[in-house]
This record gives sequence, C-alpha cells and structure tokens, in this order.
Amino acid sequence: TDDLPAILTVAQVAQYLGWHPNTVYQRCKSGELPSFKSGNLRRIRRESFLDWMKRLEQQGESEVTTHEHQNRELEGA
Repeated sequence: TDDLPAILTVAQVAQYLGWHPNTVYQRCKSGELPSFKSGNLRRIRRESFLDWMKRLEQQGESEVTTHEHQNRELEGA
C-alpha cells in the first residue's frame, strides 16, 4: 500500500481491488467510499481508501454472513 499514489482514480482502486470500475464509482457516489470530484472525475485520497479498507475488513465477517443469508432466501432454502 505504500506504493499507492496520494490521490487515486476510480480505475486505480478498481484494479487494486479486482473490482469493476462501476462498482467503485457506485461506492463513491453513495458516500460509502469517501471521494471528491476533480472536473468530471472522481478521486479518492489514499488515506480515505485505506481507512475504508480497514472498515471493510472489520465488517467482512458480518457482511459475508448477511450475504449468505440473503442468498439462501433467494434460493428458497
């Protein structure tokens, strides 16, 4: 993470996470991932990104459990 630039683009975050850029953009637009607009583009401060990643890691297990429960409901189990 030390090699990350001080200001990241949506594409850089998406590549780092292995996500589609639209997913990152939606997280930014919703306010979940703190970002700011620079012209027409979204930018993410490295520290904001790293803090957000820590929150995701802390929530990770509860989110996995929630997603598994939702999937079972959708499958009718």
